Amino acid sequence: MKLKTLLLPFAALAFCANAFAATPSDASLERLFEVQKMDALLDQSFQSMEGIVLSDPNVQKFLKDAPEDKRPQLEAVLKKYANQSIAEINTPQVRAQLRKATLDGMKTVYTQEEVNALIGFYSTAVGQSIMDKTPRYLEATMKPMMNILAGKYTQSNQSANLRREIRQIMCDGKNPAQACAKQPNKPARKK
Repeated sequence: MKLKTLLLPFAALAFCANAFAATPSDASLERLFEVQKMDALLDQSFQSMEGIVLSDPNVQKFLKDAPEDKRPQLEAVLKKYANQSIAEINTPQVRAQLRKATLDGMKTVYTQEEVNALIGFYSTAVGQSIMDKTPRYLEATMKPMMNILAGKYTQSNQSANLRREIRQIMCDGKNPAQACAKQPNKPARKK
């Protein structure tokens, strides 16, 4: 019995080891950022954004519903504005914010030991090969996943319900807002 009582504090310390784990240093996080090629990954993400915008199910439906002779013009306009948005976002200031957010996130999640292990792995040939394939992996998985989720969201009745509830909250009482002056389109009653 005494042995169990003596071992209890050590067991508690073992379970709480992560609470006392070393916070990663800024230098090690910077190194991890570099070996993970985060800047290159960000560049490739910005380059693929035009394709992501055009593959959005809502955009595809819009283009499909548009007159066939207008589709090329509409696609060109969508590409133009997608590229302009990317250019406005992809600035040194935004990149610095993204870098800081990434480093801060890694600092809250990983211990120094884990950062060292990640640096060790991503510094190997296999780790670099995986990093080189990561953009293709993300493109191959994210577009289909986003299309599935966007399609399911569109099929869901939640969007209409959300708009209805927001309208009820905003327009209840004496709200002079222009949106409240209009009557919402009500579905026809079934007979």
